[in-house]
Amino acid sequence: MSIWLLGLAVTLVSGIAATVYFWLIRRPHDEMSYGLHALSGLRWREFSKLVLAAMARRGLMEATPEQQESREPQSTFLLARGDERWLLSCKHGSAYRIAAAPVQELAASIRLGAAQGGILATEGKVEKEGRDAAQGTNIELLDGPRLWPEVRDLIEPSLREQIAHYATARAKRHAGISWLGAITLGALAMAVWSGTRPTTATDAPAAAAQVVPASAKTTAAVAPSTPQESFHEPTEAELEAQMRDVLKALSKTPGITRGVWQTRLTLSIDRVASEKEVWPWICLELERYPALRASRVQLNPPPGSSEPVRWRQCKTM
Repeated sequence: MSIWLLGLAVTLVSGIAATVYFWLIRRPHDEMSYGLHALSGLRWREFSKLVLAAMARRGLMEATPEQQESREPQSTFLLARGDERWLLSCKHGSAYRIAAAPVQELAASIRLGAAQGGILATEGKVEKEGRDAAQGTNIELLDGPRLWPEVRDLIEPSLREQIAHYATARAKRHAGISWLGAITLGALAMAVWSGTRPTTATDAPAAAAQVVPASAKTTAAVAPSTPQESFHEPTEAELEAQMRDVLKALSKTPGITRGVWQTRLTLSIDRVASEKEVWPWICLELERYPALRASRVQLNPPPGSSEPVRWRQCKTM
């Protein structure tokens, strides 16, 4: 894989994953947090009216609305739906941590009032003890995450837009930061990859010299062995085939874009990687063929680079 493709892939995958998280998961959560914080700033009467309106959408209407005229804060309401009677208990404040006592108190009120069930609503949180106390009773617990969907569409439009604006701005800011981190991660992946390639390239000629002759004893499909003391002059067709094999192998080498034989002993290489990266691979291919190992190699600089053209030889005659 090209080093640039690797860096681009790492950047895109990490950046898109972070954006999806912040936009589809974190943004709704932040909107709910801002919304519950805004609800906690309402007065008792405003909060109770909001919850009563949410219950009205369920068909549970207040049975004694005249009690709303009282100026005293009221936390328990009797609701009716046909012949059914329900008790609504409002615990106003995001700092509420509902344990077992409020749930047991509501359950006792349900029994004394001969109601079918009850609803406990709060912007706070119902602890495990409170949920355990509600087991086996007809009590619905509406704490922060469950209450917000019920009342979200009932709050004032201006306040709802402000809450959505805060959550969206936070998601955009975090997504932008995540893309900067993704670019850094892609650059780091490229640096790690490029740092491992020269080491592999340097060791490759020695490894080839050891492995190829041994493999030649067991299979006829291996590449030609490294030059030996005896030299066989290739025919014209054999030399052209060897030159084509070199170009074919170099075309698959990372950092090399093109190779062209200008003459029978002059190879021109267009590269995008550093000379240190590509040179060991060029020599590895040329030294496979005794007739080509002394070829002059023209190393062209990367596009847009100010480096000069370099001429090198892997082996001398």
